Amino acid sequence: MIIEREQVLAALGRASDPRGLRAFELADAIGADSKTRHRLRKLLAELSDEGAIEHAEGSRYRLVGWAPAPSAPSKKPTPNGTFAGHIRVHPAGYGFVVREDGADDVFIAARNRGAALDGDRVAITTWMGYKGTEGRITEVLQRGRAKLTGQVREAGRSLFLEADDPRILGHVSLEGGPGGAREGKAVVAEILGYPMVPDETMVARVLRVLGDPGDPRTEVAKVIACAEIPDEFPDEVRAAGERAPTAVLLDDVRDRLDLRGHHFLTIDPETARDFDDAVCVEDGPRPGLERIWVAVADVSHYVRPGTALDREARIRGVSVYLPDRAIPMLPHPLSAGICSLNPEVDRLAMVARLDIDGRGEVVDSLFAAAVIRSRARLDYAGVAAALGGDLRGSRARYRDHLPHLERMQRVSHTLRAVRHARGSLDFEIPEAIVLLDEDDPARVRDVRKSRSVPEVKEAYRIVEDFMLAANEAVARYFRTRQLDTLWRVHDLPTEERLAEFAVLAEGFGMPFSVEDGRSPKRLRAFLEKLRGRPMERALSFLLLRSLKQAVYDVVNVGHFGLAAPDYLHFTSPIRRYPDLIVHRLLKLQLRAEGQPAGGVAPAAPPPQSELKSWAVESSAHERRAMEAEREVVDMYRALLMRDRIGEEYEGTIVGVTGFGLFVEIAEPFVEGLVKIDRLGDDRYELDEQTLRLVGKNTGRSFALGDTVRVRIENVSVARRKIDLALEQHTEVAPRAPRSRRPRREKHRGKRR
Repeated sequence: MIIEREQVLAALGRASDPRGLRAFELADAIGADSKTRHRLRKLLAELSDEGAIEHAEGSRYRLVGWAPAPSAPSKKPTPNGTFAGHIRVHPAGYGFVVREDGADDVFIAARNRGAALDGDRVAITTWMGYKGTEGRITEVLQRGRAKLTGQVREAGRSLFLEADDPRILGHVSLEGGPGGAREGKAVVAEILGYPMVPDETMVARVLRVLGDPGDPRTEVAKVIACAEIPDEFPDEVRAAGERAPTAVLLDDVRDRLDLRGHHFLTIDPETARDFDDAVCVEDGPRPGLERIWVAVADVSHYVRPGTALDREARIRGVSVYLPDRAIPMLPHPLSAGICSLNPEVDRLAMVARLDIDGRGEVVDSLFAAAVIRSRARLDYAGVAAALGGDLRGSRARYRDHLPHLERMQRVSHTLRAVRHARGSLDFEIPEAIVLLDEDDPARVRDVRKSRSVPEVKEAYRIVEDFMLAANEAVARYFRTRQLDTLWRVHDLPTEERLAEFAVLAEGFGMPFSVEDGRSPKRLRAFLEKLRGRPMERALSFLLLRSLKQAVYDVVNVGHFGLAAPDYLHFTSPIRRYPDLIVHRLLKLQLRAEGQPAGGVAPAAPPPQSELKSWAVESSAHERRAMEAEREVVDMYRALLMRDRIGEEYEGTIVGVTGFGLFVEIAEPFVEGLVKIDRLGDDRYELDEQTLRLVGKNTGRSFALGDTVRVRIENVSVARRKIDLALEQHTEVAPRAPRSRRPRREKHRGKRR
């Protein structure tokens, strides 16, 4: 076989990954055999020397200056007489297939799973079983995972991988040996050969040696590697970041509003690493109006389309924030330097000016490129203290800004009242905040609830109210001009999911209808009725899961959760790629209308197909980051409790499944599992309609909201699991009659 230059360039041009292809992937793409791969290596070297291709991160090759729009992989058609879906496998071997056509989940017994792995897209046949729909996997249509993490183990003279995921059963053969790893070391491995029949050995190769299992640095590295989150910038991107200016230049301020005399303030968490936005409030143009300014970092001035910085920002999609580090979308000289709205220095910004009347309505708005100078960098705790009258010690510096803060608070209350009246939802579900030791980041000091202090929460909401108002105003700007953009949409929930939740809620004495769930106002009223009840946390979470997920799209269907007909993301371009796109599109229109646009804008708007690609990949990057952040927090929770085995805590049942109870402990803020076989001698069955475990002989039941006392029994940092033993149980939730035929457990319980 003769390999031609044109074949190599064409294969790279067809690549869906903007990072390019590795040499072996390129060889497979053009059909090169082992005898001709030396010719391929020679061609790659020649093309690199000529500047036609470039050697990118991860030993990849790509065309110079090329950044394709990644498209979703084409789905293999489903054979006749079968249904497609994705399987979620339980460690015991059985699983559930979530059907793509929206029908009920299908139970797959271990003997009917074939060679399918967790996350695979599969084809199934179904039949009606004794306790619901059952099925058999007939074909694996698409594999769901490409990498594994685990420990290298020794068996005689050979080494194999013991996977961390308990759903990967049996040994994983390591082709090419352990890749430099010793027995017991944690590694990331790439799957080379999937099992074709049950019990066939999987084949993988070591990509990276991580270190000792159980070390938090190793565990975080596992998450980052398996999520395929880029954690190092390629040389060309790093170099581009270092070339960025450190101060605003004279030419930069042309075609901009000069707002350096305005009293802008940044208000962020104490641990914030970059500052996207600053806010200001002043007198409106006439009595009865308040004028607010929301200034957002003008990242688009420094990150131009098609550049190395832009390509890398698009690949990353979002910044990822972990307890021990941030993985920024942009290199540090931009994210924390020239783009960040640091205090007492000139910075470029895109601003939204909103005039608010006494009812909280925006009566006039203006958008423009500007130059600002933030007066101070404040934090939520400091703002809360200042508004409460505490200006002692280091907080004395808040005194000069207090009149502005008090005015901002009044305006935010007005804006919030408008959103509240139209039905904007607030689920009040706290997040876990991990506190690490300052001297030893491998040691966890505590895990607490986010914004648990009401005053700090109020300070956070002041900024949130301003940001939401700006996002809506920019969205209205695009909608009234019928312009394409990247919308942030949240569609109506499906009737099926709401009907399922209605049965559950009514079992707890909380009447709920499908109509309630499709009206933001009525849904908000239901949430307010839940407030303060024992099952509030659990039912709020289950209701949230009944709603659709907010995504990016080119079709504006409104934002159900905010009860907003128009919404997009404008306020965080340092950490979100969609915001950067919105800024570029806004500048393009401002320039067309003769408004200050900063002198830089794309020559023409991108086609809608390109916007659609950005929307799809941005939604995927957001989910990837959220899942990684959540998994790392769960790892630190397990690490904290590893040294507390045997200790007892009060908790609340927040999840009920066929295999046990999930219990939330308030202090420290962790969650663990009481397995069903630890509940006593009775045989417990799951009543799915009311989410209760009911004893077959005694009738004793465990439900959402019940209080328990539990003992820490076992902890696995690698598997992010905390096993609990039940010591005491108090039934506090109302009991509904048990359903006559409890259905088989679905996988939709909390993912572990």
